[in-house]
Amino acid sequence: MGRKSDLINSRRSGFSLLELLVTLAIVGILLSLVIVGFSYAQERSKAKKARIELAVLTTAIKAYEAAFGDFPNCPNKICTSGECLFLSMIGFHNAEGNLQIPPLPSFLPIHMFGFEKSSYDLAEMPPFSHDEGEKLKLWLAKTLEKDPCFLDPWGNQYQYLYVKEEDGAYFNLFSLGPDGMTGGKYSADDLSPR
Repeated sequence: MGRKSDLINSRRSGFSLLELLVTLAIVGILLSLVIVGFSYAQERSKAKKARIELAVLTTAIKAYEAAFGDFPNCPNKICTSGECLFLSMIGFHNAEGNLQIPPLPSFLPIHMFGFEKSSYDLAEMPPFSHDEGEKLKLWLAKTLEKDPCFLDPWGNQYQYLYVKEEDGAYFNLFSLGPDGMTGGKYSADDLSPR
């Protein structure tokens, strides 16, 4: 009789394999819900940050246009549109779209984008002209330890398009979003300032 009750008690004191598997499945489901929820919240936070940065850039572009009578552009097409936007906003492009040394005051708080204007020393700037735009971009990339462009929270360059037509000029500014692509089915997650 003692042996039988010990055997029954020993079976009752542990979990069966089925109970253990059910417990692990429940924990796994709860953990996956937490991970999905965190990922969703993180993506929403990045989208919000991108919209704020786009609004700040839009305001700065409009201030540049008010000061110089045109939106940032590079008439000689030496810079890409993203580089032109960056150089114009931190003061290296002047009203004619030419190189400005020393730079004009910045049109936006560039520290918001992870750049510090104090990190470059104009005394160390190599001599170059706007026609040698690659030298400026290389110097800025080395000095700032980043490409001379504004990046969205996903690490993609903000897209800046300058269009000049007979009736005037305008610009378009947007983020490629999480997928880093635009056009067709990829445009669904593109972000623009509101």
